[in-house]
Amino acid sequence: MEQKQISTSEFPFDLNEFEMKYGRIRTALLECPGVYYVTTETTPDKPHSGHEYYIVTENSPAISPRACIYGTPIAINPLVFVYRCDDLNKVKCVIQYEIYKYLTEQNLPLPESVSLLEAERLGMEICPEYFGEFPIPTETPWGPPLRHDRLWNGLYWLETKQAGWVLSIAYPLYDDLSDTARALAQITGYDQKNGIDNTLGCLFYTYRSSCLPIFELLEYEAETWGPKINTAALKNALLEFYPEYARNSPSFPLDERIAAAPYTGNQFYEFT
Repeated sequence: MEQKQISTSEFPFDLNEFEMKYGRIRTALLECPGVYYVTTETTPDKPHSGHEYYIVTENSPAISPRACIYGTPIAINPLVFVYRCDDLNKVKCVIQYEIYKYLTEQNLPLPESVSLLEAERLGMEICPEYFGEFPIPTETPWGPPLRHDRLWNGLYWLETKQAGWVLSIAYPLYDDLSDTARALAQITGYDQKNGIDNTLGCLFYTYRSSCLPIFELLEYEAETWGPKINTAALKNALLEFYPEYARNSPSFPLDERIAAAPYTGNQFYEFT
């Protein structure tokens, strides 16, 4: 079904309790049975007003009971759940995925430029407690992995027979990489044949080339997996293997572009 703009009079339940807390509804769309996307007007006396929400009825065939727990219940008959979705957050990922899953199961078109697989992969990054973590790849450009070492959800070291330790980066984590970093990646034969933009497969890097994407991703995840990386050795590796990138990278202070850490070496990760 297509999104359908509706008026508040078309809701099958009383909206007074919702509007008292979240503000008067300005626009409303019926996304699928029992799921409404609304925006509210800004009201000075209501701190939750002026935002975007999903309103979901408890008996909606599109939203599972497991997804309902991410919402805030309001005692309306039928019981409804409210999900704030101004920004890309956990609850928005969960509800959008369930909407797309329902539409797919009903052989109904998804919104333009949307895929169920992409929504699932995005959910694995933002809400792994619902979607699960990214699976560890079972194939690499150098054959199947012999063992793995988890750096972070979606960032895995894989030991291969042909290339030793290599790094895999799951979609959408690699969306933050520069063109230079992406150009160093290798992909599996399956992703080459079917197009990685369709399969949303992993990018793979040898240990040597992995210093560049790791350096770029540290800007986003330094407080989580960053402590596992020896940053001085990482910069040494960049200066040794990719000196032009190091000289031109805005993330490198001038003195670090010129001088490396002399007694650190370039082994920036210690495998377990």
